[in-house]
Amino acid sequence: MPKDISADTLEDDFALDGDFAPASDHGSDQEELVNIKAQTKKRQLDGSASNTDSTAKKKKKKKSEQRGPRTIAKFATPQSLEDQAQLWNRCMQKAYPGIAQLELDDISMQPKHMYKTQDEPDHASASYLEDLVKTAVSSGKGKNKITFGAPQVLVICSSALRVIDLVKQLRPLTKRAVLKLFSRHIKISEHQKLLKSTALDIAVGTPNRIHKLLDEGDLKVNRLRLVAIDCWQDEKMRVVIDMDDTRADLFAIWRDILLPASANPDYGFKFRLV
Repeated sequence: MPKDISADTLEDDFALDGDFAPASDHGSDQEELVNIKAQTKKRQLDGSASNTDSTAKKKKKKKSEQRGPRTIAKFATPQSLEDQAQLWNRCMQKAYPGIAQLELDDISMQPKHMYKTQDEPDHASASYLEDLVKTAVSSGKGKNKITFGAPQVLVICSSALRVIDLVKQLRPLTKRAVLKLFSRHIKISEHQKLLKSTALDIAVGTPNRIHKLLDEGDLKVNRLRLVAIDCWQDEKMRVVIDMDDTRADLFAIWRDILLPASANPDYGFKFRLV
């Protein structure tokens, strides 16, 4: 659980000096994209070089052709908040396969945990996430003191590449820093140092890094209004809520940190699958 939080004396309209380069600007986005893609390509080449059994490859290809192409349905995020909560709970059950039903009921997401807004953006719009984030940030303006390391919006997504893409989309929505929270090229100690001295409205990151920063109390929840779970499908048609690589940390964030914190009347954050 995050440690007790005391607000700083900074006012809500406080803005960072333009010359300050926070974690979100560790090198340019383009440099990070090039580095990450280069590492991914190298791993793929190394894996290909290690497999020298051409006969086995041919047999595997032949069997695949006989079976025909594999079809994977495109993921569609439910529009109903009740359906979103049910989808979350089904995926969470996969993360805890041996869990008893009573215990699962205790940690299940309910419609009351879902983010609602009077001006609901168009679910089919390409700017759906931006519209939700803009509403959350503007609704909190002037209502609370700034605390370093305490965003109003936390977006959780599946990969570093996806984080970079979303940060580009969300930067225009705030004058403050938009932090990129993932492990590639950035040590957790760097994020911890920056969170202690950075006023921000939006943070975007991967489950593992966000889990660690929340658990250590470096990433704070006292100003949090919206936790957006990015349900974008990658090239392998995987989604963050149902990926082996992300599932454990994602649901630990909910079960061990955010669900208990949501019972605190001083906190007002809600969830949305986008």
